[in-house]
Amino acid sequence: MGFRFRKSVKIAPGVKINLSKSGGSLSLGGRGATVNVSSRGVRSTYSIPGTGYVTQTSSGRNTRSSSSHSSNRSAYKELLRQQKEEEKQRLLQEAEEGYKLFQAKIDSLANILKNREKQPFDWESLTSPRGEYQPEIYEPSGFTEPEKTFSKETLRQEIRGKSSRFYITYFLIGLGFILLFQSFWASLLVLALAAASYAFERNQLNKLCDQRLQARLKEENDKFNRIKQQAYKDYLAKIELEKVEHQNSQEERKRIWNSEEQYRGRLRNAVNSKDPEPLAELLEVELSNEDLPIPLVFDIEFVDVNSVCIFMELPELDVVPEEKMSLTKTGKLSSRKMAQKDRFKLYSDICTGLTLRLIHETFRVIYSVDTVELHGLTEQVNPANGHPENITSLHIKVSKQDFERLNLGSLDPTLAFTGLNGKFACSKKGELSPLKA
Repeated sequence: MGFRFRKSVKIAPGVKINLSKSGGSLSLGGRGATVNVSSRGVRSTYSIPGTGYVTQTSSGRNTRSSSSHSSNRSAYKELLRQQKEEEKQRLLQEAEEGYKLFQAKIDSLANILKNREKQPFDWESLTSPRGEYQPEIYEPSGFTEPEKTFSKETLRQEIRGKSSRFYITYFLIGLGFILLFQSFWASLLVLALAAASYAFERNQLNKLCDQRLQARLKEENDKFNRIKQQAYKDYLAKIELEKVEHQNSQEERKRIWNSEEQYRGRLRNAVNSKDPEPLAELLEVELSNEDLPIPLVFDIEFVDVNSVCIFMELPELDVVPEEKMSLTKTGKLSSRKMAQKDRFKLYSDICTGLTLRLIHETFRVIYSVDTVELHGLTEQVNPANGHPENITSLHIKVSKQDFERLNLGSLDPTLAFTGLNGKFACSKKGELSPLKA
């Protein structure tokens, strides 16, 4: 059986203090209506005597706790809602970015021919003579003297600081005696002696400072002059090194200049001298600098200055994605397998568009060329010997006159290629095979 302690103390009519093990409380009122105030809150009790009807209302910590719990739960739900909304927006943004990347890749593959260089080739600026090489004149930088880290005043302060310990010591000793005797006359005498010693030492300090200042000035000036001389020697050595480097740089630039001038001269006279080698070098550089969405591997052979043959490695079917991406009505990214005919059409446009792009660039760069023949190569295993071999799966030979009739900005690459009597041995599944003779 538990022990329970409770005591009520009446301090006024209708006012009582209740004491218990759990704490104290205050009761206000009497029969029929009582208000109890404690650390747990406020509780009101109302009753009708003789009827047995009793009602209670309470407020305080429990109510506040319930209200706080409800508020925290609402905040938690709002936080979850915000997190879900942010996650949803992030997924929608990622879906949109993924679709844009896919569409950009498809557009770049489909528009290989449309994204060609449209400006005429500046042949004149590439081949015109530039004259003699004009070397750059070397201009050395000026010498910067090192800064002085001392002055007459700083040296004076340094000397005074090192020599002032004498009168400071006397002053401290005098102060100690004053505290020891605690006598007015003795203190006055000691203070007078301290003042006299201070005046004497101060006079001696000034004389000592004047004597040492000139020596210290000479010492610091000699040290500064040595540093200045060494800095000037380092400066001269640096200038000599820079002169040598500048001379070597100018000699290398002059050598490159002369080499470029020789090439420009060969390129300028290539057509008249029937020398296709500089033309081949120029065309190789220009084709290598083409901005293409797929790697370009090729080889160039000039039959003469008017005719060129290009051997190009055809891309694989893998350059075309197997799946097609799209955005649903809700903004989600959807992917499905690309139709076989659509994938083959895009692959055919890539191969033929790349072919027409190289032909266009050849006619644009080399003005003397009037015929271009292009072979599209792919590597396959020969079933007869089991060794990989290069086979020709694409071929076209076109004149400049026929090619310039095309409107490259709005044509279909595959149809234009076929209209120029081009041949492309590719099945509807994208499988390459050798061209028939």
